[in-house]
Amino acid sequence: MEYKNKMAKNQNHSVRGDRALNSGDEDKLGFRDVAKRIATSLVDRASEDGFVIGLEGAWGSGKSSLLFLIEDELEKLSEDQAPTVINFRPWLIGNRDALVTSLFHELSRQLDQVAISAGDKTSISAAKAEEARKALRKFMSGLSKTGSAIEFVGEATGVGPIKWIGKLGKIIGEWANKKSPSPQLSELKDKLVKSLRGLGHRFVITIDDVDRLEPMEVIEILRLVRSVADLPNVIYLLCYDSDILAHSIEKASGVKNGQSYLEKIVQLTVMVPKPELFQLRQWFADELRLIASVQDEDNNDLLRLRTVIDYEGGRQLRTPRSVVRALDAIRFFWPPLREAKADLIDLVWLQLVKEGNLALYRWIEEYCTTAAGISLGTARIDEAEKVQELSKLLEALAGDSVDDVTYRYNFADPLPGIEVDYSDAGKSFKIFESVSDHDRDESIRKRRLASPDHYRLYFALNGPSHALTQDNFTSMWAAAEGSAEQAATVLLHLHNEHVAGSLTKASLMLERIKGGVYEVLAPEQCENLLIAFSQMMDKPYERQSFDPNRVSSLWGGAEQLIPLLFSSLDAPRRDAVITAMFYKGAAIGWLTSLFRNETFAHGRFGERRSLETEWLFTDVELDYITELMLGRFQAMSASDVLRCPDPISLLFAWQQGGDEQGPRKLVEANVVLDLGLVETLERLTGTTLSSDRGAVQTLTKTNIAPFMDFESVRQRINALAKGNSDLRERASHLSAAFDDRTSY
Repeated sequence: MEYKNKMAKNQNHSVRGDRALNSGDEDKLGFRDVAKRIATSLVDRASEDGFVIGLEGAWGSGKSSLLFLIEDELEKLSEDQAPTVINFRPWLIGNRDALVTSLFHELSRQLDQVAISAGDKTSISAAKAEEARKALRKFMSGLSKTGSAIEFVGEATGVGPIKWIGKLGKIIGEWANKKSPSPQLSELKDKLVKSLRGLGHRFVITIDDVDRLEPMEVIEILRLVRSVADLPNVIYLLCYDSDILAHSIEKASGVKNGQSYLEKIVQLTVMVPKPELFQLRQWFADELRLIASVQDEDNNDLLRLRTVIDYEGGRQLRTPRSVVRALDAIRFFWPPLREAKADLIDLVWLQLVKEGNLALYRWIEEYCTTAAGISLGTARIDEAEKVQELSKLLEALAGDSVDDVTYRYNFADPLPGIEVDYSDAGKSFKIFESVSDHDRDESIRKRRLASPDHYRLYFALNGPSHALTQDNFTSMWAAAEGSAEQAATVLLHLHNEHVAGSLTKASLMLERIKGGVYEVLAPEQCENLLIAFSQMMDKPYERQSFDPNRVSSLWGGAEQLIPLLFSSLDAPRRDAVITAMFYKGAAIGWLTSLFRNETFAHGRFGERRSLETEWLFTDVELDYITELMLGRFQAMSASDVLRCPDPISLLFAWQQGGDEQGPRKLVEANVVLDLGLVETLERLTGTTLSSDRGAVQTLTKTNIAPFMDFESVRQRINALAKGNSDLRERASHLSAAFDDRTSY
């Protein structure tokens, strides 16, 4: 029993492929009753003369499955009723000229079987079976002897192999009169016809997928069926899409009306029953339940899934094949996506779209890629591009009910930044609209299709190149749980993995923590992350400087996390973390930026006091931080200050924090010697953007005057630039920076 259950489970999760029903498969669409009636008619009502029946239906409508069921029902008939079924598959025959030989060899083999089993049957005698078998073999022999003549005539007249069946009678007659002492081929066929009629046993020859043959091969098969192999008690059951087959006939034969040509060959047409769309959706839903279930069995998820199947499934599941293909896609994609904790319902929706509208699927893929870039700040889209992309969307949706507001709402739901345009003059959708931080973070948390970190899972079973992997998160949480040093190491490693431009995975990690992850972190992890920031934040700047005032910088991301991470700490632990950060933290540059920003936010310097709700620390805490930072500044040498990431910012923070004379004394002492002056000014040089010259190095009075006499040091630099000392070249660059100071 356990083995059977395991096999059943494997079958539910195995990709089935686009194949017809087979033995043991369930008839999902109720074709069995139709097959019984067709099988009965083939035996009881079909003419004893040669007969050709067309089993007609569009691709994917279930023709092959119905054909299998018909064959199955024929085999169930009693021995005296059951015909011999021959499955003739012409596309397996490489040589077109071998079609006739192949068909008759199979018919001959089946006649052998009839002859062997005829002894116990009252309606078929062994003698008649043997007579039919011999007649067929003589006819086959006669056909084979005409082969060279047929080939010769074809070459001599310029008629290709496709024309030989239609000219068979004339060729055989000429060949027999001139070159053969044996009976004419027509006489051999007459004997075969008489013996098959006397045998009283039927043969049903099935030819599936006739419409998949090349146009020239289609004509060969039809002429074969109607001319050479038109024999009594032989019924042909051809499966095809009449529109496609008619087109192939017109292309190969040059006739104007392929349907009329086909009607001369096929004497009766049986249409494949068209299933109800609701029936297809129910089949899909039943199978899906065996493959997977929604992660959260609440009413909301169940309602989402039901809505997707009803609305998108109602548009895309049009044939049995579409159901099978959509289910196979989910069987293939879901196991790895389940491990990645992706959203099943988004996957179902996307695969339904892909099955029914590949152009729309491709548009969605491109849209998600662009939307992710916009979310990360690595891409932008202007209004003209929006109009162009909306036009592509509406074109891809052509044929779908875009006017249906409910459909538009359900279409927009899985995608980021798409809204329904409800205005009278609206164009159905608004695209690339801004996405709130809450919605973005929620899609990331649930690994939805709208997530900029996870969308690519649904298209390529792998996250986008910029996305944080599960290993990244696992390593980060484990390190944060271990120690501040470990957390700092992981963050630096992530900083080495670039996403686009200056954006790194470290910035993404901080953004994801800010987006809601901090809520589930333990206090110990929050504490270690805060201390890690104070230890490592200067190293990324030292490797490649960036504008620390940019919100999107690594420093800005860490600063935004301060109040969120502190919210998990009680008062004693909070005090301990503040001490560890500002008293011992090695990242003096980042800590200085944090301290200086808070000095302004509290209104202790400048005129931009912020609301208390925007403060990172309380007034009491800032008093303590000021004491710690001023103590550290005062203990630093000039070399220590100049080595920090942003010396100007540190000097101003020191001064604005309450010690106005300390930084000036330190700088003035360091510039007494010319070398010290050059080194100090080189580190205090800033970058200014010029409209005509781009980024220019400058020494402005605003930055220099608070810490040394501006005119005095400028004169000294100009003198060094004109002198013969080793400092001449360096002084020349600094002199140029002074010269440019008033241009901006």
